[in-house]
This record gives sequence, structure tokens and C-alpha cells, in this order.
Amino acid sequence: MNLVQRKIRDYVPIVGEDEVMNIIELASRVKGAKITHVNTTKNGGGVAEILKSLVPLTRSLGLRTKWEILDGGENFFSVTKKIHNALQGDHSIAITRKMEKIYLSVNNRSAKSLSLDSDVVVVHDPQPLPLIESKKSGKWIWRCHIDTSDPAPAVWRFLRKFVMKYDALVFSRENYIPRDVRGIKVFVRHPTIDPLSEKNRPMDHGEVLDILERFDIDPNRPIIGQVSRFDPWKNQLGVIDVYKKIRSRMPDLQLLLVGSFAGDDPEGKEWYRKTIAHASGCRDIHVLTNRDGVGDKEVNAFQRSFRVGLQLSIKEGFGLTVAEALWKGTPVVGTRAGGITLQVINGVTGFLVRDLREAADRVEQLLRMGWLARMLGRNGEEHVRRNFLITKDLRNYLRIHIELVKADLGSEI
Repeated sequence: MNLVQRKIRDYVPIVGEDEVMNIIELASRVKGAKITHVNTTKNGGGVAEILKSLVPLTRSLGLRTKWEILDGGENFFSVTKKIHNALQGDHSIAITRKMEKIYLSVNNRSAKSLSLDSDVVVVHDPQPLPLIESKKSGKWIWRCHIDTSDPAPAVWRFLRKFVMKYDALVFSRENYIPRDVRGIKVFVRHPTIDPLSEKNRPMDHGEVLDILERFDIDPNRPIIGQVSRFDPWKNQLGVIDVYKKIRSRMPDLQLLLVGSFAGDDPEGKEWYRKTIAHASGCRDIHVLTNRDGVGDKEVNAFQRSFRVGLQLSIKEGFGLTVAEALWKGTPVVGTRAGGITLQVINGVTGFLVRDLREAADRVEQLLRMGWLARMLGRNGEEHVRRNFLITKDLRNYLRIHIELVKADLGSEI
């Protein structure tokens, strides 16, 4: 897999010399360790975004890091999306014997083809969870990026027998840790964004204007928007309803709904169609995807053009798109769902809302009070700098690696 090169010293102007030197010192304590990350897609979704930067950064620090992709196919991803939804609180979902067979057979087959011989194997999310059955050596970590605060009991019972075989677990919030997880090291760590990636790098105003023009978006009229996968939990239909409420009073308003189709999410096409249908008849609602030529550079420009960013998710493991918008100085109006509440500090970096009516009121307030939007945007950028940049994620992973493998590697590190 070809990855953009990253060097830790490139981040000195952003996070400071002391932080970078601290990371270099931590890395020296596990230099030469073999680390493998496993997930199910190299494009689309927050996990892939993180690994695109984390893997080359750890390599540059002397760790032998690789990234393996478990490719399951359509039937497998249909099953794992149901598992994902069940873990996020859909109690109507049950795992049938047929679903178990598909899920386990793909993992068993993949265990034979993936290179998993490492000092640390980090398995991301439930799709590759059963790979633990193939463990022969090293320490294994399950990194769960979704909201597991209220999982469907039957589905969790099925998965728990795999979870309990791991050496350590990592969740994005403390209240995501299931109550019956005992006797395993558990860490709480927040996902992060890379300020030097194509999606988050500085961009001049002319470049933003060129991209808006390419997609027939008027830069002289106010723009609001949400960036997220097309998914029932992301609530694009609610975002459209909020837009329609505001537009009745601010007819010049434009809405951008920006998303991408990930190979491991079979629900994407269905929810894209529902979003298009719900937006029907309003020419100022732009629903844009990677299939329209939207890549990381375009997302960067769109988020910089938003007067207000939205994240109206029903459930949200973390929501890296919130940090992305805040990093660009864009205030965010978001629901009180999962990791959004860690990023949107009410009245400081944006507003947290309970329903669509309150969302419409807060967005309109920020549109009419430009000074307030600018102030919250500046606060948001600094909040992300302190808490949600890839250098912090890197430091946290290094500390976990040190705790898990230093004694095993002995004189080799």
C-alpha cells in the first residue's frame, strides 16, 4: 500500500518542539518493534483516515509498521454492518447461524492470508474481531471506534467471547466500555486528524473558490454543510429538514451534504438515494460524493467555505468530521451524541442541540451573528490543536505499545 510519507519533525510548527521531542523519546523505547494494524478498507471512514498518517509516522520513528486489509466481500459486509448497527444500539438485530458462518469463515480464511506475525497487532472495529483466534504470539489490541454504550445483548454475547481473548482494548469514550469487560487492560483514547493531510492542510482562498465554482456553488451566498458517510445514524434527512426551516427565513442559504462510499458499508447506496429523494426539488441542496469527483482536497475546501458546520448524528462513535471542521475555524452545531460532545463545547466551539428545531435556531443565530461564529471557530481550532491532532494519537499508541511489549522485547528495544 502506497502511503504519503510523514516525518514527525514536520509537525513542530503546529504542536511545538517539546511535544515532538517527547514522541521521539517514547518511540526510542520500542524502536524496531513490529506493529500490524488491521481494518477492512483503505478508503472511506475515520479508521482509514487515521491509519494513512499513523502508519507512515510510526515507520519514520523506527517501528516496523504495516497495514493489512481484510477484504470480506458483499455478503460479509452486509453481516458486519448489521453487527455495527447492533453494537450502536439497534436491539432489533439478531445474529443468525447463517450470519455467524459468513462472519467467521471470512475471518478464518483471512487469518491464513494476512501477515499477522508481529509484536503488536491492532485490530480495528468488529469486522476483523475474530482474527484473534489465529493468535500465535505477540500482544493483540482491539480498537473499537463505535459507540458500544448500549449494544444489542445477543450480538454482544456473541462477540464478547472474541473480545475477552485480547490483551488490551481501546475505546473512544469511557462510557463505551461494556460493563462485563473485566480482567483486560482497557484504554480510553480519542481519534484524531492529521493537520498536514490533503483534507486538513492550509488552503488559500483562491483554491477554495476554484473548487466551489467547479461544483456550481455560489461563494457569495451563505453555505452550511455536513460531511459524513451516508448512513442511518448520520441523519442527513434531519440536516435537510433543518436547512428547510432556516431557508424559509434566509432564502439565499445553500446546503452541502458531502460523503463518500466505503467498500465495507453496503448501506451507503440506500441512504444516498434516500438523501437525494429528501432533497428533491431544492436546487440549493448539493449532495456530493467521491463519485462526483469529491476527494480530500474538495472536502477541505467545502469545510472552509461553511459558515456553520453540522453534525446531527443520532449515534456517533466520535465523528472526526467535527474535528476537521473545527480545525478550519468553522463552528459546529451538533447533537449530544457520543464523541460529538467531546469536540463541540456548548457556547465555546459551537452549540450542542437536542432536536432539529434547536439546531435550526442555533445555525440561524451563527449565520446572523458573524462575530460569534468567528469567535467560536477560533476556539474550535485551538481545541483541536490541544486534543485531537495525530501527534497525540501517535503518542498514545506508543505508550500502549511500551506498556504491552517492552518487557517481552527486552534487550531488543
